[in-house]
Amino acid sequence: MKKYFWRIFGCAMNYADAERVAQVLAKLDFVRTENLAEAELVLLFSCAVKQKAEDKIFGELEKFAQWKAAAPGRQIGLTGCVVRQTSDQATVRKDQFLRRAPSLDFVWRIEDSEQLPEFLAGTEGLKSTNYKLPTTSFLSIEPLRQNQRQVLVPISTGCDNFCSYCIVPHARGRELSREPEEIITECEKAVRNGAREITLLGQNVNSFQKKPGAFAELLQRVAAIPKLQRLRFMSSHPKDFDASIIDVMAAQENIERHLHLPAQHGDNEILRKMNRNYTAEKYLGLLEKFRAKLPHASITSDFIVGFPGETEAQFENLLKFYKQADFDFAFFSQYSPRPDTAAATFPNQIPASVKKERFARLNQLVVATTAQKFARLKNQTVEVLVEKCNCHSPENGNPEKNESCICEGRSSEFYLTKFAGDAKLIGELVKVKITQPREVELFGEILR
Repeated sequence: MKKYFWRIFGCAMNYADAERVAQVLAKLDFVRTENLAEAELVLLFSCAVKQKAEDKIFGELEKFAQWKAAAPGRQIGLTGCVVRQTSDQATVRKDQFLRRAPSLDFVWRIEDSEQLPEFLAGTEGLKSTNYKLPTTSFLSIEPLRQNQRQVLVPISTGCDNFCSYCIVPHARGRELSREPEEIITECEKAVRNGAREITLLGQNVNSFQKKPGAFAELLQRVAAIPKLQRLRFMSSHPKDFDASIIDVMAAQENIERHLHLPAQHGDNEILRKMNRNYTAEKYLGLLEKFRAKLPHASITSDFIVGFPGETEAQFENLLKFYKQADFDFAFFSQYSPRPDTAAATFPNQIPASVKKERFARLNQLVVATTAQKFARLKNQTVEVLVEKCNCHSPENGNPEKNESCICEGRSSEFYLTKFAGDAKLIGELVKVKITQPREVELFGEILR
């Protein structure tokens, strides 16, 4: 059998896409390897949300170009949000990435994965197959799971919001929802195969099927699947988040006690320029409704600092908003202009030095706030789904016991929790007593 090696960058959607690509490759008699030296094919799943993410791809391509040159017949393929046109080096009108990176053999939009057999046709030993992708959608492909315990299930792809800073609608296309029955079938099969946690994915899960209440209904149906222990969803857009979702979360104990609701900013004028279609006051009102029903749940968010035209006063509004919202944690980045987006053409682009300084100030607030919240968890017990252990790797095998082995996972509240354990706990739910709350993570001891 032929072997392939992959690198995945960016969001959870890319990881979910990779599992569907893995199924296509399996039909072509390819198997995945974690040893680059024995691979004949390298696939990169790219992210284009920030320039830094795109730059990483070129850094990786330099390394893989050397790998490719070391043996005849090796190929490199690229997919993900940087790709605009499915093509290879022989195509007359080819994607810009093929021109910029001559080591690439082909690139493809993820929805064009039916062309993979064509791109790989010259590969020696390629299995002859009549396998055809579903005609409805790439998402209809049955995934070849890389992790049976924690399962990613896309419910939609693309986005119609066109936030002025965001490349996703240009890269992923317009929003398309899957049929509910197809999603339920995939989730039921995942649970039968041992899934402890399912995460429903979409660029905006709240606008599922473009019908009010449709996502809440889907969430309810998935949560009702027998033996499903944990259910998460991401990402949510505040403009479409409503009371029906809160009600389902409060009623279903297996829906995790965590809400990730990207705010992006806390100043109303900046939010307007971002085309977010809500105000800071409306967002804070949503949090008030959520906490009234789920007072012990955690809330996290996303922010962008240094958006074009952001004044010092507007940045101070962001800091004030963060304090008012009382987030448990946040993910944030410096604004990065992306091609095809409206904000890339806005006047008053913020200097890098100013963005860096504001990023540092927000980071200081986030870390201090989270550390204060985590300090209250000392001696409390959380349930953790173990995701990985540092003693488990292709190099050192899977030792059953290792005194220096540190395991980590997430609690229901999405708190990153670490403890001394062993690799056979990966994929299991364990109770951990918090002994050392740290700035942005918890350390504890497993309760046997």
